[in-house]
Amino acid sequence: MEGLLLLIALVLAVWLLNLNGRIKILEERISTLVDRMNAGAVPPVAAQRDRAQTPIETSTPHAAKAYASRKAARITADVPIAEQNPVTEPLAPAAPAGDAPEKPSRSWSFEELVGGKLPIWVGGISLVFAGFFLVRYTIEAGLLGPGTRSVLATLFALLLIAGSQWGGRLTKIGESFSADPRIAQSLAGAGVAILYGTLYMAAEIYGLIGLPVTFTLLIATTILAFALALRHGPPTALMGLVGGFAAPWVAGLGANNVPALLLYLGVFLAGLFGLALWRRWLWLLLLASGGGAIWTIGLIATAESALPLIGLFVIVAGSAAVLVGDRFANSDPRLEAMARYAPMGLALVQLAMLLPRLEFSWIGWAFYGALSAGAIALALRDERHLPNLFGALLVCLMPLAAGWEGSAPRGMMAGASIGIGLLFAIPAHARAIEDRAGRAYWAMLALMAQAIPFVAAFSVAKADFSDLGWGITSALLVLPAGFIAWRWRQAASRIDQVTQVASAALAAAFAWLALTHILPNDYFASVTLAVAAALAAWATRTSGEGMQKLAAIPAGFGIFALLVGSWQFLDTLFEALGGDQLMLSELPELGDAAKLTLLPAGLALATALLPHFALGRIMRKALVVAGGAGLLAFVWLVAKQIAHIDSPSQFITLGLAERVAMTQALFLAGWLALRQAGESASIYAKAGLAATALALLRLVWFDLGVFNPLYVPQALGPAPIANLGTVHLGLAAFWLWQLARNPIVKNAYPHLPKTADIGSLILMALAALVTVRQLVQGNLISGATIDVGENYLYSAALLALAIIWLAVGIRGGLSILRLAGLALLTLVTLKVFLIDASALEGVLRILSFMGLGIALIGIGWAYGRVMRAGAAPE
Repeated sequence: MEGLLLLIALVLAVWLLNLNGRIKILEERISTLVDRMNAGAVPPVAAQRDRAQTPIETSTPHAAKAYASRKAARITADVPIAEQNPVTEPLAPAAPAGDAPEKPSRSWSFEELVGGKLPIWVGGISLVFAGFFLVRYTIEAGLLGPGTRSVLATLFALLLIAGSQWGGRLTKIGESFSADPRIAQSLAGAGVAILYGTLYMAAEIYGLIGLPVTFTLLIATTILAFALALRHGPPTALMGLVGGFAAPWVAGLGANNVPALLLYLGVFLAGLFGLALWRRWLWLLLLASGGGAIWTIGLIATAESALPLIGLFVIVAGSAAVLVGDRFANSDPRLEAMARYAPMGLALVQLAMLLPRLEFSWIGWAFYGALSAGAIALALRDERHLPNLFGALLVCLMPLAAGWEGSAPRGMMAGASIGIGLLFAIPAHARAIEDRAGRAYWAMLALMAQAIPFVAAFSVAKADFSDLGWGITSALLVLPAGFIAWRWRQAASRIDQVTQVASAALAAAFAWLALTHILPNDYFASVTLAVAAALAAWATRTSGEGMQKLAAIPAGFGIFALLVGSWQFLDTLFEALGGDQLMLSELPELGDAAKLTLLPAGLALATALLPHFALGRIMRKALVVAGGAGLLAFVWLVAKQIAHIDSPSQFITLGLAERVAMTQALFLAGWLALRQAGESASIYAKAGLAATALALLRLVWFDLGVFNPLYVPQALGPAPIANLGTVHLGLAAFWLWQLARNPIVKNAYPHLPKTADIGSLILMALAALVTVRQLVQGNLISGATIDVGENYLYSAALLALAIIWLAVGIRGGLSILRLAGLALLTLVTLKVFLIDASALEGVLRILSFMGLGIALIGIGWAYGRVMRAGAAPE
């Protein structure tokens, strides 16, 4: 510890060396200037100007020296380099007017620092420690009695002070005192520090003097230090500060006798604050506040008694430091800000540390509230103190959370949370409603006063109270935050807009907490989306882009909650895509699905589609997709109730019929939506395309894929043509044919019509094939064999379809049908020659080839006439 203090003292000494070195250089320059003025070297105008600008405070010798230090830079610019050094040689002739002045040399060198300045200050600091450790040595060795030690220490301190005052009058060494004022400064500082330590030793260790005498002598010592600092300047004050704070530690005392130590610190700090204010030494105020905080923090950590007294001392010392720092209005802005905020911050941190030691009792909260009330009073008088209030709230979060998490009484913590919130919220709201420049900051403070106590309690003590209690509390907190949002609804400036968004966000958060704790968990997604809708509606009222971005946050969480709440639908979907046969008992309940899926899906769609809600384009699309998917999932669940398939046998009987009904309903809905859209790419057009795409996906994936009746037994119906396979594929081909001729599809998606036409033709061919299969196999077409007759029927059906396509294409001028007819005719021809004819023999083979040849010749003749008729008009 001794080494640490010595290191700190050396750092401070080096810092002061540069300062005093500059002062010495300036004094020498002033002396040179005076000599030149006496010799008439300074122009009369400049001399008159300097005399005119000399303030009244230079009437005293000390003030004259301070003024000379402030004017040194300007004087240096007027004085040539040769005249800035002490006059030890005849003055050189002045340089011509056109010559540029030479660059001045460094004010001090390493040799001057180490050889001339540093030893003096190290010696002064060494005298302080020598006095302290000499006293300790006499105590440990028992060489001298208590009274003798105290008297000798006092005499030694007075001798040092006397040397600093009258050392210049001594023979032989007096010239050293006059030439270098640092010697007197170091002696005075060392003497003051030893006096403080001696008084503390005499009063607390030996009990030689009582409390009244000790207090009186402490005041006298402080006055003496004050007077010496006025005479010798900052170095003496700094020496006194270090010695005064080190005295209790050197004496080996601290937490054992808190009242006397606090009394000593109080008097010592009062003297330092007074000296800082008198001499306008802001640095001294800051160092004094820091030194006092170090002592009190140590006492808070180690003391076992008198803890309330420590809290009272922190309040008094911190308040005094803030009030004194407030008087430095025209100082360096950075130091001024530190003086305004650092003492209050240190005091608040100390009280926050003291609260756990006081077991979060009412007196600890009273201390914190009293200091916070003082900070509020200062901020109401001068808004430059407003950051202290934000700091007080943030620092308070730590003890509030620790108190709720610990074993503190719940009633005490509830009262403390409510009290802290009201203490800051009431004046903040009162100032926020006034039409003044800083009202936005007061509004922010009011919002923090609501949020911080609640967050501290809710984050660690949620289980201590019922959900209904938390819900009611949250609902009450919606009102003040909502009031600020309403007051700022016409915000114009940037800071007011930020305040409006922040207040709306806090009100929305409290509303969400209230609803999620009052309502059952099944309404979690609905509550989240309802809050998003409220913010989006408020965004239309305020016309603010920031509010739209804010509404997107709960909207995104609402979409996620909708997906989580609909996990059974997602699980069912993945099972179905994998080929599992879904039974009704495995599906979600209708009531649960209505709360978890239907209601939030409806809210999402309403928020996205209605013009009363302002949202960004991306979030609006996300809500449409999520809401549409949720609504469709619920409609699918309702449709599943009709067939009521709950066994494998029921799946064979009704499985295909159920899928056909659902898929065709989607095709029909898509066709109706596209018709409703007309020729404009509205929401109906997008919904129609989405429904058609989903229906086509169901057809391809389920009916032609995982649940194809060719290998999964399913009833098609008894009629050869009016069976489910023919109807399903034929209607699907019709819907795709209509889609290809829709004007919106042609304009918006020019490549889609051709794809739809090709898909329609493929489905027509599949419809013809499934008709033949059902004619041969019956109700179930999952047989594994294909006989010769069935094979020929496939060729005949495809040939007939090709002829129909050619005829319709020729008659209607549809090139797609003509080309498809020719392609299908070619495929049928190849099939007949390569597959069908290989199974025939004799007359049947001859007749088959003869019939095929006649048919192909007739088709070719008819198609040629059509082509020639089309070429003639051209």
